Amino acid sequence: MANAWMPEAERIDGGDAHASRGIGAPRAVWTVTGADPDAWSAREEALRLVAEGRTVHLVWNPLSGRIAQILPATRRGTPAVGVDHVYGSHVDHGDEGRVCLVVAVVGHTGEPFTEGPMRGLAAVLDWLDSWGVRRDWPAGPPGVDLPTEARAREWARGGHFGHDQVPGSTDPGPGRLDTVTLLATGGHRRDRHPELAPSVTA
Repeated sequence: MANAWMPEAERIDGGDAHASRGIGAPRAVWTVTGADPDAWSAREEALRLVAEGRTVHLVWNPLSGRIAQILPATRRGTPAVGVDHVYGSHVDHGDEGRVCLVVAVVGHTGEPFTEGPMRGLAAVLDWLDSWGVRRDWPAGPPGVDLPTEARAREWARGGHFGHDQVPGSTDPGPGRLDTVTLLATGGHRRDRHPELAPSVTA
């Protein structure tokens, strides 16, 4: 059973948010907040994002292992962190999908967080698993430019993505992550079909 609120996370009031929209396989979008994880906690970064009108689902500090949750999984976020998510005629689709969960990691694009300890990651992945997000990174590691057609094709498959891999996004994303190590943490959950909508616990 999937919990709309991650049990291990501290709840932060994210204000008003719209219900999830769209269709397609469940997705998780990873980005970074642009802050030093040694200096800023998950709670502090979550409060800053809320104050700036940028709402994601989870804010995770990989050094401390602390997690703050701004939105329940049943709501969609404003995934762009540090930038507007509408660029002229280009629309960032990182908030679209039947299930589309956005994880903002306290860190910098130029310093991939997968090179650090990643404390608390197993709980984050277990929660994403419970929402049917398959442990696969179909677009390949983030930080590599993809043609527009490739972005759309891989996005449709569902799974995990860097924000720079989302169709319409100009966000720099989480940097060149070691996606194999990231998704292997805690073991793979193969008992969930990604097309099945999970039961929800508020």
